[in-house]
Amino acid sequence: MHYGRQRLKYLMTMLLVVCGSMAHAQDSTNRVELEAGVVATRNMEIRGFEQSSATRDWSKTAPTVRLEDWWGGESAWNFGVVFQPLSLSYRDTFRHDLTVKGRAFQSGDAASLDYQFPTLRVSANKPLFQGDDGSYLRLGGSAVLRYAKVGLTGSGQSFNDTNFIVVPLLNVEASRPLGHGYRLFTRSDFLPGIGGGSVFLDGLYDVYLGVSKNVGPKQDLDVGVRLFFGGYDPKKADDYANRIFFNSLVVRYRF
Repeated sequence: MHYGRQRLKYLMTMLLVVCGSMAHAQDSTNRVELEAGVVATRNMEIRGFEQSSATRDWSKTAPTVRLEDWWGGESAWNFGVVFQPLSLSYRDTFRHDLTVKGRAFQSGDAASLDYQFPTLRVSANKPLFQGDDGSYLRLGGSAVLRYAKVGLTGSGQSFNDTNFIVVPLLNVEASRPLGHGYRLFTRSDFLPGIGGGSVFLDGLYDVYLGVSKNVGPKQDLDVGVRLFFGGYDPKKADDYANRIFFNSLVVRYRF
């Protein structure tokens, strides 16, 4: 565990340095984006191999924050670093029996789940289309450094599981004027599920859609929604699946 944290810290530092160097080498402008709001659970699924979801309909709301730092220009490559911590604690009862990691949890028993999912993301995109009215479409890619921790307790049993992976994603950014100083804005990262599972729930999706308003020189204020969902299926007995769907109502400030 200690080694994993040291490796994560090292990779985060190196990615920040590389991304910053690439961006500043273009004499580009810098934009900071702050996001805050409320995240709600639409789906939190934990189930064992060939088992039903033991956490069906579990719900939780919590505050959420996100920090983004972007370099680039309208007609050039843009580079960004994004960090978003996420920590949710659930208290409910098991909906179905769950056998996982050598432990047996019983349907109807009280349970608790501590779920952590902080992510660091580096992104790059370039213009694909630019309209005379100020609309545009940018396309690129991202790499997500994801650390996940699942701590489940109930039926006199408990288990904790952690993992750290790097996930490549597609990055899409677009904007379209709406009139009166407003515009529709979206920036999304996604990797569709492959290999016979659900395209949406077995991949990884981070989708933002909002309405933006210019409130000052190089300052914008957004109100929008962010959808974050995905997961994976167990591949062998005694393993478990984790599928999530979070939706957030957020305010974003860019300067």
